[in-house]
Amino acid sequence: MSDEGSSPIVVPGPSGLKLALVDVDDVKHHEETVPELLLSLMREIERDSVLKHPIIVDEASLVVLDGTHRVEALRALNCRWAAACLVDYKDPSIRLGCWYRTLRGLSSLRALVDRLSHEFGFVLKERQSLRPDEVGVPPIALALTDGREFISLIAEFDDKREAWELVELLETALRKIGIEVEFEDEEDAMRKLSAGEVDAVLMTPKVLKQDVLSIALSGQVFPHKTTRHIIPNRPLFLNVPLGLLRAGGPRQALEEAFRELVASKRARCLPPGSVVDGRRYEEPIIILE
Repeated sequence: MSDEGSSPIVVPGPSGLKLALVDVDDVKHHEETVPELLLSLMREIERDSVLKHPIIVDEASLVVLDGTHRVEALRALNCRWAAACLVDYKDPSIRLGCWYRTLRGLSSLRALVDRLSHEFGFVLKERQSLRPDEVGVPPIALALTDGREFISLIAEFDDKREAWELVELLETALRKIGIEVEFEDEEDAMRKLSAGEVDAVLMTPKVLKQDVLSIALSGQVFPHKTTRHIIPNRPLFLNVPLGLLRAGGPRQALEEAFRELVASKRARCLPPGSVVDGRRYEEPIIILE
């Protein structure tokens, strides 16, 4: 799809937002897509005939921080462009967390880790406590806790991507033996464990911003639900028509149409903790109306 004119079309938005149309062939992903989620999103976008929310992209590297499935859905729907909000990933206000896995259906944490040790060749090390930033740093690949003890799963791996691939293998194995696995942010996962709402927590490798950039720029990807970006003033409901994203005409006409769309929007700010479309946002968000 790309040609010499594929550099982003950038338009200033309300509340200091930097909104843009970016070529879907130019952006870089750091997480894999899930076929079922991708198909569902494709159907939703096609049904609505709009892309509701802009993807979030690091302006310097064009690495997608949030919106991988939206990009690939647009590509499959023959769109050349994706609506984006460009941000400075170096900005310390943009924070990066990960997704812990909560487990239900365990009869015994000890029996589970013994089984995992046998199946995957993990070496187990019991700990009284464990810092999140120790997980994913050799030799600690993963860690499990039931709130009383921490059990490090020691394995051979070279980098964070390999550690996360072990997470993916482990998730599959857990589901096969009937254990319910859910995704939660670190704080919510440990809160649910303390409240007795889950049986155990799988502490996953902590990923840093440089890990995200190096993986994406190398053409590799982390598994789904590796990173969790907290991006202040994340814009929602730009509602860009598919026809605009499929446009193949003169760049000037495309820019004018996009500028007109952005100019028609007004910003309404919502505080951290707001819930929109069933999702709770840790950061302040901007509703474009």
